[in-house]
Amino acid sequence: MKKKKAASRRSKKYSRPLNRRKDNDEAVLMKASLAHREGRLDEAAKGYLDVLQRKPDRVEVLNALGTVFLHQSRPHEAREVFEKAVNLNPSYLPACYNLAWLKQRENDHKGAIDIYRSMLAKQPDNGLTWNNLGVAYRESGDPDETLSCFQKAVGFAPDMAEAWNNLGVAQDEFNMPEDAAESYGKAIAIRPDYGSAHFNLGLSLQKLRRFEEAEAHYKKALQTRPDDEAARFMLQSLGTSSTPDAAPVGHVRRIFDRCAGTFERILVKDLEYRTPELLFELVHPYLTGELNVLDLGCGTGLGARLYRPFAKRLTGVDVSPKMLEKAEEKKVYDRLEIFDILQDWDFPQKFDLIYGSDVFVYFGNLDTIISSASSYLVRGGIIVFSVERLADSSMEYQLFPSGRYAHSRAYIQDCLKRHGLRLMEESKADIRKESGKQVKGLLIVAKKAG
Repeated sequence: MKKKKAASRRSKKYSRPLNRRKDNDEAVLMKASLAHREGRLDEAAKGYLDVLQRKPDRVEVLNALGTVFLHQSRPHEAREVFEKAVNLNPSYLPACYNLAWLKQRENDHKGAIDIYRSMLAKQPDNGLTWNNLGVAYRESGDPDETLSCFQKAVGFAPDMAEAWNNLGVAQDEFNMPEDAAESYGKAIAIRPDYGSAHFNLGLSLQKLRRFEEAEAHYKKALQTRPDDEAARFMLQSLGTSSTPDAAPVGHVRRIFDRCAGTFERILVKDLEYRTPELLFELVHPYLTGELNVLDLGCGTGLGARLYRPFAKRLTGVDVSPKMLEKAEEKKVYDRLEIFDILQDWDFPQKFDLIYGSDVFVYFGNLDTIISSASSYLVRGGIIVFSVERLADSSMEYQLFPSGRYAHSRAYIQDCLKRHGLRLMEESKADIRKESGKQVKGLLIVAKKAG
């Protein structure tokens, strides 16, 4: 009996501290969670780390710590703890979701896709995951998967306004403006003050030539976002007020960032875009080897392969970082950089050739651009570019509902002459299709006085 009593006493002796430690961990965790909710992030991180010292396999605490690190702008540390949580328990979806989202933010779209796919294998009816997967596919340039994912997202989460808006964007990229307009309308029905959906619906309605309806939605977008330069610009393209000198740089960047993944397929195949080839044919007789070349508004680099054989150095600049990522994949440029051509130019040396394909259509007043280009051309250097052709020679330029400018031949000639450039070649051409019709363009080759 004495031995039994001794064993019982030993059991009680060791069980009490263990229980107190467990209770203490939960108290520390509760305080850390409260600090997290109230924005006291250092205190929250300290509490989570305290618990993890004793229980390093608690995936929910690892996940919470990772979100604190994200809020503290410490993404690398966040990634480490999210990865640890996922490795410990691949079925713990909150950590999977956070890790995938972080990979998306770091442009690791393939990594994000793999995680989202794994999550959907366990939870196939999660509309939010389908939506995020669609975003990842859009960023990686897979339009078919993008459209499919957003369709599933709205199927499983029909009250998710963001998914309807994303579906509309995907449908727009497939040149389905009627379907896109319907999707944007559903997003707005869920969230009436959804500024992005109002703006996007305005764009779709404008493509359908339903201008009064488009105007109403641009105005709605401006009610929710008074500083939205893109909505104001598109209103101006409808002739509602005076014509601005150029499209807002943020608007142009957003256009091309959004379509970077599908740009070449849609532009070349669907819109029969041949401007780079047409410009090259026009300027080709003036080209020699060993040129310092600037691709102005290079986009994905459609024209780069044509000029590379003549370039000792080929520089590409564009306002869209997403387009530059696609251009980088071609491995033909010596240098690529984000660049707003209306700002002061600052290149290390002058160029023998500057070319711009379908770039000047986003600028009405070309004086600043032509002046900058002329100042960065060597004597005898050449500039070659395209514009949409304005038949009315009494006007310098005109902004159309497409959101692009057309320029008169007389204005182009005057602008070149004013900045020491002599017109060498000009050619009328159909530069692409829009709403099934050919867009009339003008191709220009000019030379700086020697």
